[in-house]
Order: sequence, then structure tokens, then C-alpha cells
Amino acid sequence: MRVGITGTPGTGKSTVAEILARKLNLPLFNLSRLVREEGLYTSYDEEREAYEVEPEKLRKFFEGKEDFIAEGLVAHYIPVDYLVILRASPETVKERLKERPYSEEKINENAEAERFAVIATEALENPLFKKVIHIDTTNRSPEEVAKLIEEAIRKGEELFEEIDWLE
Repeated sequence: MRVGITGTPGTGKSTVAEILARKLNLPLFNLSRLVREEGLYTSYDEEREAYEVEPEKLRKFFEGKEDFIAEGLVAHYIPVDYLVILRASPETVKERLKERPYSEEKINENAEAERFAVIATEALENPLFKKVIHIDTTNRSPEEVAKLIEEAIRKGEELFEEIDWLE
């Protein structure tokens, strides 16, 4: 079982991925760490404080791996059985990111990216997944979110919640 978990920063990717990895007994790859440690990037963006991921190198790393959870902004670059897209209201994203050492500019940038579904849109336009799970984490605990994902995977089903922060 290959599971990718993506979403805007602050939607709960890391926490949900850790819970789900334990529940499903799958190895967990934190893609930010993996990209940095394995050199799966083309350059480093000083202004955004982020590595520019090389999608082909990332895919090559996962070639032949059949059972894993890959968590991070670029999880949709990896061929997976399930692509999980976590969403949260822009206000919730801001609140969650205030707990991190992020600048006000970076917090606002991520909240706006969530408002306009930047990550979700990019992920859904990606042909590298078999099934999609699209969940609003705003008013759910990480345990509740992980349980929803686990249930969908065990049933072999997709789960797609309609989410529109522009309304």
C-alpha cells in the first residue's frame, strides 16, 4: 500500500501521517527531510527558505517501494495507491502556523494558498494516484482524520469532501 499525504502547511499532514503509519504499520517518509538528506532537489530558495524539489529524482527514490506513507507538500509527485489531500480553513491554517517559527508573510502566504486551493488543485491535476481522499481537518482531531483515512483505505474507497474557502 502506497499512500501520499499532501496539503498546505498547517493542515495536519505530519501529525496525521504519524498516526496513520502506526495504524497501518507502514514506514513513514517525511518528504521535506528526505529531499534535503538525499539531495532530491535542484536548488535552495533563500527567500522562501525551501528546497526546489526535483520530481524525477523523488520518483526514482520511491521506485520499487511498495509499502509506505510519504508525507509532504510534494507527495503528489510520487506514484501512489491513495493520495490524501488535507485541507483546513485559512483561519485555522494561520492559527496553526503561528505556533511555528514562520514569518507573518509566510503564514499569510500559506493561508492564501489554502484559500485558493493551490496544493489541492496541483495534486488533483496529477495523474500519479489511483484513488483520492480529500478531507477538511478544520474541526477534526488528527485521530479522527486518521480514522477516516484508514476506513476508506480498508474499504478500498475514495473519500472526497467538497471544500470551498472562497464562498
